[in-house]
Amino acid sequence: MDQTQIRVACYARYSTSMQREESISAQMRAMKKFCDDNGWVIVKRYVDEAYSATTDKRPQFQEMISDSCNKEFEIVLVHKLDRFARNRYDSSLYKQKLRKNGVRLCSVLERIDNTPESILLEGLLESINEFYSANLARESMKGMRENALQCLHNGGTPGLGYDVDETQHIVINEEEAKIVAMIYSMYLSGYSCKVIAETLNEEGYITKAGNPFQTASVYTILINEKYTGVYIFNRAESKGYDHKRNTHRSKPPEEIIRIEGGIPAIISKEVWEAAQNKRMCKSGKLKTSEPMYLLSSKIFCGVCGSKMYGSIRYRSSAEPYYKYACHTKKAVCSNPKEIEKASLENYVVSLIQKHCGLGEAFFEMPHDAPPFRYRLQDYIHSVTVCPKTVTVKIYVDGEVRIFRHRRKTFKTPKQRCFK
Repeated sequence: MDQTQIRVACYARYSTSMQREESISAQMRAMKKFCDDNGWVIVKRYVDEAYSATTDKRPQFQEMISDSCNKEFEIVLVHKLDRFARNRYDSSLYKQKLRKNGVRLCSVLERIDNTPESILLEGLLESINEFYSANLARESMKGMRENALQCLHNGGTPGLGYDVDETQHIVINEEEAKIVAMIYSMYLSGYSCKVIAETLNEEGYITKAGNPFQTASVYTILINEKYTGVYIFNRAESKGYDHKRNTHRSKPPEEIIRIEGGIPAIISKEVWEAAQNKRMCKSGKLKTSEPMYLLSSKIFCGVCGSKMYGSIRYRSSAEPYYKYACHTKKAVCSNPKEIEKASLENYVVSLIQKHCGLGEAFFEMPHDAPPFRYRLQDYIHSVTVCPKTVTVKIYVDGEVRIFRHRRKTFKTPKQRCFK
């Protein structure tokens, strides 16, 4: 190879929703012709099959970015810029990484150079590509919501105990349903998730994915409300710009489709609620010394950003003090470390009762019952405890509304003073 020739790495990609596998060969053929016409030599080829460009979690793409440090090529060539990335953040981030390594990005169909006009054109093309993906996602969501309103399966694995019939309706898999019923029966009989998983494995049972049962897989089944016949769609929060999704954080209730009786039930409501109550128990007995913490997983320290956890502080001469506390070391976090549980929770509940239009019957439910907490948390975006204020964000008619209150209002005579 002539040392003066420009060395090129070709990157090709297709996504399952848009293209077929044959498009890879078409992209490679066009890139080879482009290199031949320009006197360039191809030294590397990277191919991601069935990966969307809306995410950077593409194995060959990441390998190419990593290899750019080794000075093996001077150009990354794609057929179109949308093969490289379909959002402006990733496009800018990874082009900058390539530039730091002395590598530039080129496209066969879009002729981009270093002129001011090309910079403007490239930004416009990136915006168009991102718009195309976002618009496609919106149109796809319309179809999925329509399916959900008809209680049709919307893709993915239906879960242990269920199958999908030819009409896309969810039906019971009788053999797997016996496993689900067995899990709930054993759990309510006092067996731990770990023992249940070991027993299932000894009996030769496997998960829907064909793997041995783990403690986590048993726990996931125990908290899944769909086994009572509830069809739920669009609950998990959308992915952020970092392409990560917090599956423990729900969307606003108005965006969630929840249909009672939408799928066949494997267990009764009574059994499911008994299992949820038992999850709040220790060794099969209700923890009378520690109440339920309604804000768990929703409350954060306003200084260090870490989660705050429910806990108890005991005094020999007084009643236990129930609180939410930040456990970050004082050397790192200057926030006062605790805030009273009852007054803060009452404040949050009163906000939701006043602004979210829930019926009185909902608030007449015992506040220490798991169903109350699960439904209440659907309306809570977050609670942030700062040194002087408490900020509560709740969903009101699909929008996030912000309420602030002075922190000292939540202190009681039992709470120790912080300097």
